[in-house]
Amino acid sequence: MGAVLGVFSLASWVPCLCGGASCLLCGCCPNSKNSTLTRVIYAFILILGTVVSCIMLAPGMDAHLKKIPGFCEGGFKIKATDRNADKDCYVLVGYKAVYRINFALAIFFFVFSLLMLKVRTSKDPRAAVHNGFWFFKIAAIVGIMVGSFYIPGGSFASVWFYVGMAGAALYILIQLVLLIDLAHSWNESWVNKMETGNPRAWYAALLSVTSLFYVLSIIFVAVFYTYYTKADGCTENKFFISINLILCVAVSILSIHPKIQDGQPRRAVDNEKEGVQYSYSFFHIMLCWASLYIMMTLTGWNSPDASFQTMASKSPAVWVKISFSWLCLTLYVWTLVAPLVLTNRDFS
Repeated sequence: MGAVLGVFSLASWVPCLCGGASCLLCGCCPNSKNSTLTRVIYAFILILGTVVSCIMLAPGMDAHLKKIPGFCEGGFKIKATDRNADKDCYVLVGYKAVYRINFALAIFFFVFSLLMLKVRTSKDPRAAVHNGFWFFKIAAIVGIMVGSFYIPGGSFASVWFYVGMAGAALYILIQLVLLIDLAHSWNESWVNKMETGNPRAWYAALLSVTSLFYVLSIIFVAVFYTYYTKADGCTENKFFISINLILCVAVSILSIHPKIQDGQPRRAVDNEKEGVQYSYSFFHIMLCWASLYIMMTLTGWNSPDASFQTMASKSPAVWVKISFSWLCLTLYVWTLVAPLVLTNRDFS
């Protein structure tokens, strides 16, 4: 717990050093009106939480975590025949700690997402809470985090495991949508510049970047085959790598089909809406889901109350990654064919 208090005590001074945040106990800190700085500070808080979570998984931390009253009551589901049980037991204790740290972050950001609902202008009193009062917000995070370590075991891990899976899945889904939108926006921007500016230069740039990504993809596929397959085994790995390679080639061919190219809309650049530059509520719910995604990633998509033999398997993380890679390809294909299928919709 010293790591938690130490890191977040340091974090409470970071806004003052940045000179752009508010803390009522520190007169040197004016209220932050810089939306970019505010988002950076919130992101920094999430990064600090991730660092503390990683510290909790470090060998040797289990000796300190087991001293917390009630934290390890109930034992772990480890078979007596497992010779590595004593040596690897720290993993289970670390997973419990990671769950509680990210529970505190998720609760904090979720409460703020509710508090910031329908904030449409920076003149709203709640906007000042979003952009300032950093001392109290850091204190609240530390308080929730410390208190979470005293939550009775019971069904907490099981319930929070399913909450974590749902939140992490939503976070990945949103990131996939943003990634696909970035690819489309990047392509449209360079194509527009190619048509209105220096066509040769922008065509060369577009061709070079596209070629670079394809070359990197081929290199990574070769690396996967080299390090994750064997000539006489690893059938599942070979299948995953091969099917993804085939799907990527098929999607690439589909994307350059004349009908697909003709049906792609050209999106106009919308004017920035009046009021706040971004949705405060959505921003906080994304941080909430991000903390759950970090929790599930660090624990290998396993629950601390699962049997140790089950947690030793990497299959949950593998299936999550492969499933979302297929989902990403599906979403991209839909963005290609949607203008041809839904002809009555305006996609510009």
